[in-house]
Amino acid sequence: MCRFIAFRTKGEISKKYVDALIRASKNDVFSRYGSHPDGWGLSVFVKRNSKWRVIYYRSEDPIYEDSYVSYLLEIAKGDEIVGIIHARKAGSKFLIGLSHSHPYHIRVNAYDLYFAHNGSVSRIAFSSNSSKPYTDSYLILEEIKTLVENNMTPFDAYSLTIEKLKDFSTSLNSSLISYAKSEGPSILVAYYYNKNRLLKETKEEYYKLYTDNKGYVFSSTVKYYLEEGADAEELTMGNITHL
Repeated sequence: MCRFIAFRTKGEISKKYVDALIRASKNDVFSRYGSHPDGWGLSVFVKRNSKWRVIYYRSEDPIYEDSYVSYLLEIAKGDEIVGIIHARKAGSKFLIGLSHSHPYHIRVNAYDLYFAHNGSVSRIAFSSNSSKPYTDSYLILEEIKTLVENNMTPFDAYSLTIEKLKDFSTSLNSSLISYAKSEGPSILVAYYYNKNRLLKETKEEYYKLYTDNKGYVFSSTVKYYLEEGADAEELTMGNITHL
């Protein structure tokens, strides 16, 4: 299980959200695990002078121990900013390390897709892909990729994949950035957790996603550490939000 923020903003990424994510990753008050030490990453699109750039970074270090965080925030400034920042707690210890840090990236048709996920999905949901040495989160991205290959839009592919996996998941809280040169970056956030499959040792609040209508969506523990967290609203369960 993991923590993340997703956003569409201008100028720069608000430091208060990143600081809250770092604090949530170091000391998660809603999780039995206590911290999210198994790597982190970001995918951030920045528009300057009418051109998009992407900053893509992954590390096996915890976000609260990585000195590059400040540098990455400093260079992620522009007229428009679209991104995901994700801190990971691995469910399977043999699937840790740089290759398994989120967001994942894959290219399909005209799109670059970047995907980050908080939750777990049973391997039986992935049929022939279930034996691959990939995280369940990466297998979700492969499901989306296959649908886009068949000429489905990223939004429709994401929506269909989330719907297909609901019964096999604890949580499908996640974010997908799709980028095409003709369209620029689009960012989507899915909010769903399965109350019948939650980890009994973890509080239900852990699984909730929030927004304060300032262009940011964030995990519940991030809300806990935000000074203005009390003003945040829970997303609508089962919906996909387009930031």
